[in-house]
Amino acid sequence: MRERSAVLACPRCHGALSAEGPQTGLIRCAACGPYPLLGGVPILLADPFTYCAQFRDSILATLAEHDLADRTAVAVIDAFSRGRGTSEVFADDWTEHEATSSAPPTFAHASLKKLAAEAKKNGPGPWLEKKLAQRGTVLEVGCGAGERSEALAASVDRLLIGDRSLRAVLQATRRVRLALEDDAQVEGVVLDAEQLPIRKRALDCIIAENVVDLLDAPEDFFAGAHAALKKGGSLLLTTPEPSLGSEDDSAVEHLARQAKFKVVQKSDGLPWVRINSSRFVEVYLVQALALRA
Repeated sequence: MRERSAVLACPRCHGALSAEGPQTGLIRCAACGPYPLLGGVPILLADPFTYCAQFRDSILATLAEHDLADRTAVAVIDAFSRGRGTSEVFADDWTEHEATSSAPPTFAHASLKKLAAEAKKNGPGPWLEKKLAQRGTVLEVGCGAGERSEALAASVDRLLIGDRSLRAVLQATRRVRLALEDDAQVEGVVLDAEQLPIRKRALDCIIAENVVDLLDAPEDFFAGAHAALKKGGSLLLTTPEPSLGSEDDSAVEHLARQAKFKVVQKSDGLPWVRINSSRFVEVYLVQALALRA
């Protein structure tokens, strides 16, 4: 297995992993058993069998889209999914503009133009990129279509691009590789944010953009992130719902402190504008936290 073995680990026991096959095949933990390796992306989920069954058709379609659906891939997917239920599709949570970096539509109304310009300059995305002052090894949790991945990859020594959707991981890694001449230090991984498959003290920084409010157990994410970060490492996160469904907008901050993170900086009310079309625009006011392990 390539150099990533120094960072990635079994999601169940955090033990070492070894790969069988350069691009497609198995990746194995000596204690917990095999995980699928599909198109160069390890599926490091605690239950890869249910995942492969749940998304079998979508996985095959995604691999075909990237010209990676060979006989070995089909055999691996079938071996993990056999007899375990029906298949669902990946839910792509991105707009066309976010997926392609195409120029957003222009707005006739001056206030919308001003808001879009303000979000581009001072929104959560620019905040995250400015806070990533260090280099080192960085994990992006919840890569989506790779809009942030492309910017991050140019400024860090090694970038792990993670998401629960294989389609998102392949989309984001392909986008980065098209943008960079040297992509040797960019790796994709299918992961669960609540069970990060990362060796202890392996990362310099974790970025989680608009992820924590989508989790069933965000406290598990914070615990896993703290364990994965080196001493003094950073967790940079943003969320449009810092209350986590409660009435307390400090709920995310409280969970971070309980996990022994120090709050270095807190910014609130950052404008996040999602442009679906010239007539469909979503506006969120986002909270951003810079945390230190």
